[in-house]
Amino acid sequence: MAKNNGKSLKKATKKEPTNWAKAVIPILLVIIMLGSIFAYVLARPNNASNTSSNEKPFNNIMDGLKLLPANLSSARYADLKADPVLSQYMLYSNVYLAQTIPPSRIFGADPQRDMLAIYPPGYFGDFKEQFVSLTSFGSSRINSSYTAYDVNGQTVEMVNNKYFYTLNLKPVISGRIENVAKVLESSDNESAYNEYSDLFEKLKWKQISTANATLETVGKSCSYTSTDRYYTALWPADSKNKSQDRPYSYVAIMHMNHTMTDDEAAYFASYGESMKKYGFNYYNVQVYGDYVIIEAEGSLDVCMDDALNRWSFIKYKLS
Repeated sequence: MAKNNGKSLKKATKKEPTNWAKAVIPILLVIIMLGSIFAYVLARPNNASNTSSNEKPFNNIMDGLKLLPANLSSARYADLKADPVLSQYMLYSNVYLAQTIPPSRIFGADPQRDMLAIYPPGYFGDFKEQFVSLTSFGSSRINSSYTAYDVNGQTVEMVNNKYFYTLNLKPVISGRIENVAKVLESSDNESAYNEYSDLFEKLKWKQISTANATLETVGKSCSYTSTDRYYTALWPADSKNKSQDRPYSYVAIMHMNHTMTDDEAAYFASYGESMKKYGFNYYNVQVYGDYVIIEAEGSLDVCMDDALNRWSFIKYKLS
């Protein structure tokens, strides 16, 4: 009996053959899924790191001012890609302004956005080139065939002994090596933006938007000698109008270095009407305390003539 019982027990506890497919496939699927997630994380660009270290916002003059040290004399920002008519004017119609835009032949790429900042004599050193440029070349790779130097941890290419540019930064910083180094050392707390922020706030308070501006300038002196700071902007009045003679919106704000007299306020208040004879569709001037705000519309040639020659809002002297 015992022998038979043992055989019965052995038969009862015998294991069925293992179905390896059922056991292994789920594990493999989990491994593949985890591997895919891991590979995606590794392959995904670290945008936060790149943005913080090598790429800074550069969509308007306010962004540019935040990247530059304080005490600049004037600055000009141009969105050449967004405004082909303006680009044509600056690169070909006005030979002086064309000299203020970094040449494509040096970088092996075309500037898309450019900002020229001019500083007072002696600011960067005992030489005449007191300017620096910030330039965006979009996604284009720029020329890296020049002699390279390390400046504050950044690779800087030497075109000649008076002109250098950063290779891996966006926007690209260019100018004399002393000037480039000074910009690399500048901090947000001591940026040029702080000197002009009240002008931007004043326009915002007056609900005047310059969000579509393709040309912007700031500076500390213009042809009206009582001005200690100004900001100007212009842009196509109708974005759908692509013609060469399309009208442009034109805005300027000036801050006076003293409280304006009644005679000064009256002068500015009556100034606008007389400007129609120069080709403007309209030219409105309003006074708010120590601020004068101009809102106008005219062709690009008319607006640029006003900004360049009448008010001297746009500078192009590089020494």
